[in-house]
Amino acid sequence: MKIFILLYLIGKLFEVEIANILPQKEGGFLLVLKKIDSEEYLPISIGDNEGLSILRKLQEVPFPRPMTYELINKIIKELGGEVEKITIDKLKDGIFYATIHLNQGKKKILIDSRPSDAINIAIRNKVKIFVEENVFKEMKIDIKKEKKKEGLKI
Repeated sequence: MKIFILLYLIGKLFEVEIANILPQKEGGFLLVLKKIDSEEYLPISIGDNEGLSILRKLQEVPFPRPMTYELINKIIKELGGEVEKITIDKLKDGIFYATIHLNQGKKKILIDSRPSDAINIAIRNKVKIFVEENVFKEMKIDIKKEKKKEGLKI
């Protein structure tokens, strides 16, 4: 019974991958997440520093000293922790919320986070990124539907 209630409260999670990260004219970046095996996308506006950090990691730009997210990962590992996954699990007043899921031995730790920080940690640990179904449904862009609206061939 408890498991059913927990699943009901959490909802279904969709795995996503980073499809693109684009600079915005007004500043910051647009992080575009793509639902695995789908043409549905989730755009999230993020800050300059977080966006540049994602770009640097995706492009494997080396740095002589650890940057913020490398430092965070080192602290997690030194304390016996391991990043399991990250979830983007809430949308409130147009603001996305994420959770970093850690394991420390048998102990499970959930850390509230901005999606941009959680994704920076996820890509450095090569763990999966998930989006809660209701968040995805509310903010997704379906490329196939958009192309059909525009009368474009797919």
